[in-house]
Amino acid sequence: KLPVQAESTLITQALTTPSGQPAASERLRFAAAVAAFGQYLRGGAALNGFTLADIITLANGAKGEDASGYRAEFIGLVRLAQALPGV
Repeated sequence: KLPVQAESTLITQALTTPSGQPAASERLRFAAAVAAFGQYLRGGAALNGFTLADIITLANGAKGEDASGYRAEFIGLVRLAQALPGV
């Protein structure tokens, strides 16, 4: 907002790399999946329709090299949550 104005104007713009791929790194995308799952566990008010299936898709796409298996274990945990009755 301008200094003399009472209201601001929302400006949005998608950020992409020159090739058109998302600018977010693999690590950032996986962290976003973990954060989304945390939000889901707290009731999901901030998820705006982002489902457990979306979280799994995001995490799978950002799994990358997983030498210790922690990322695969996280994905399995989200799948277990998805299989719970009433979810």
